[in-house]
Order: sequence, then C-alpha cells, then structure tokens
Amino acid sequence: MNNYLRPQFEEVFGEFVERGWVRFADGGAEEDAHLTARPDIDTIHVTGSERTHDAIVWGTDDRAGLRRSEDTPLNDKPFTSELGGVSPCIVTPGPWSAADFRFQAEHIVTSKMNNSGHNCVASQILVVPREWDGTERLLTEIHGVLREPPPRGDYYPGAAERLEAVVRAHPDAETLGDAACRILVPDITDPDDPMFDVEVFASALGVVRLPGSGAAEFLRAATEFANDRLPGTLGATLLVHPRTERAHRAAVDEAIAALRYGTLGINCWSAFGFLLGYTPWGAFPGHTRQEIGSGIGFVHNAFMLEHVERTVLRAPFAPAPRGLFTGSPSLSPRPPYYVTNRTGRTTTERLTAYTADPRPSRLPGIRNVSKLLDRVTFLLNRAGGTALEASAASWP
Repeated sequence: MNNYLRPQFEEVFGEFVERGWVRFADGGAEEDAHLTARPDIDTIHVTGSERTHDAIVWGTDDRAGLRRSEDTPLNDKPFTSELGGVSPCIVTPGPWSAADFRFQAEHIVTSKMNNSGHNCVASQILVVPREWDGTERLLTEIHGVLREPPPRGDYYPGAAERLEAVVRAHPDAETLGDAACRILVPDITDPDDPMFDVEVFASALGVVRLPGSGAAEFLRAATEFANDRLPGTLGATLLVHPRTERAHRAAVDEAIAALRYGTLGINCWSAFGFLLGYTPWGAFPGHTRQEIGSGIGFVHNAFMLEHVERTVLRAPFAPAPRGLFTGSPSLSPRPPYYVTNRTGRTTTERLTAYTADPRPSRLPGIRNVSKLLDRVTFLLNRAGGTALEASAASWP
C-alpha cells in the first residue's frame, strides 16, 4: 500500500543501502511469506494487526488453530511486534471552563481523525463519566469539531466495510461532516458491543459512560474497563484538569500506575510516544505468541533502556495563555497538529526545514518551538531509569 514511498526510503537510507546493511522490498502476502520463511532471516519484527502476526507464526491453513493451541509454531524465529488494539481516551470529571470543553474536543477529535483514523493508537472509545454535567457539553463540542475539518478519505483497505459494519450495529450512530463519513456512536450500552472488540482503524468514535460521582470513583471504573474489556495495550490517553489532579492526587497516581498500556499520555494523545523517537514504543509487557495482543518488545528507545514497562507522557491541559491560570503553562496557543489548526501544515514545513538546516534565522518563522525545548529538557533531566516519563509540551 505504501510502496510509492520506496524511492524516498532508499534515498534517506542511501549509505546503509550502499553498504549492504539495509534492503527494501514491497509486495503483499506472498512476498511476506517468502521473506519470513527464508533460512537466512534470523529474527523478525512486524507492525500491523494481530492477524498479521498470527499468519506468520501459526500459518493460515486449517491447522493454524491446532498449532496455536499446542504452541507448535510454523515459524519459531525470535519475533517482536508492534500491533494495534482498541485505544481508549479517558475523560476525568473536573472544573472545566467553556474554553476547556472546546479545546479538549479538538484534542479528542484530532486523536481520532489524524490520518482518517488509520493509526494503531487512534482513540476509538471515549470513556466519560455518566453523572458529570460536563459530559453532554463535551459531546456537543465534539459534534461541532467533527463537522469542521476538510474532507479526508478513509483510504485504508477495508475501511469502508468496517465503517458500514459500525453503522449497521448502531442505529443511533451519527454521520458527521463531509462524505468521508465521520461516525460518532454517542452512547454504547451493550457490554458485548463490537466496537469494544474490533479495531475499526477508520474514522469512527464510540462513547461509553461509566459510573462515578467523583474523580476517584470514576477513575477506578475507567481503569478497570480499559484494562479488562478493551483488547490491546499499546496506548491510552487520560485527560485530567490540573485542579482535579491536585485534589485527587492519589487517585490519579493510582490510575497511571494501574493502566496497562505501553504508552500513557496524560493530557496528550499517546501517539506522541511514537513521534518522540527516543521513548520506548510498544505494548505493555506480558503478551505471548499464543496471545499476542498488541505485540512483544519495544522499538525506538534511543537510550537503550532495559526492562522497560511503559512510557508516560505529560502535556499542558490548556493552551497559552490560558494554561497559566490552570497551572499547566504551555508555549502554544493551539498545537499545530490539531485538525482544527489552519496553519499546521505551514508550521510543520518550517519545522522540517529547520531540522534539515538548523539556522537560528529560521526560528522566527516557526510558531511553536516547544518540541526543541522539550528535547533539551528531556536529555538534561530525564535520561535513565526503567520507566520513562517525558514532559511533552504542545508541539507538532
């Protein structure tokens, strides 16, 4: 599907290719089967779905299930993987202002609509408090934001069929925006709902309301739901107002420690654990090849930390200058990666130009340089340890 990028990859890794260290190939299942079975291939790493892993390890014939149950793999080479799952975005009740509802609605929609939902940690289930009076206000804002972005096609193979399945299973599903079919399922009540089990990998967002009259009770219910009901352990996002965290420090810390996800973003989409590069990226440890879940092992991890359990990212709850009043100072009025940011492309292009040619004269043209500041802060203060916590401001 992405073979049109092969010339770019070969150019970027040109020296490695010339030295014979890296080779690229494109193709489908036939090529995959040939490469993974070659005797001169010692180890395998794959990104994709659970089905991709199982097809390689157990095969696709009528004996695949028996091999899996007996743990007699068709391919027993050392195997690491980064796979998907059903990722939650958990909204903690708190003293949100009208501006907070709008900003976090943009945040949530971005975590769903980025790349039309074709991301392994795209938010699929929005977990909200049933008794909080802010839940309906937030959903109203989400409705509005979903209508705003320009058309973005659901181009990934099978996306149209999966979206149709969501609509068939949910008569109350709302189709918002343009013809690209942004789907919102506003109130999932069936404990066996298919959105809890199947990664849609497209632009559909489901909402589940959980009990809890206060932050502590709700966080316990949300943690249990995310850990025990949703498949996959790659990434989760937790939104919590700074005043709520200060008032319920123990409950928030307990939720952070208990959520079994390889990357947990606190007030930032967990995908930034992938984009940082130096933070370990992978599923929460504990999966096996028979129950692969979101995979085994970590990639990136530029500091080569051992025995990693998870990455925890933190970001400001509110943008500048409003963050000063909530105790979460930020450098950005609106993050460039938000789907509602109309200058995001220009900002990203300028940041890319600076990365390629880091002249100080390029900095004034970049509206948001907090990524650079964050890297410096992390390198100076956070290198080391087996669990990694990176302070991530709002940056592209």
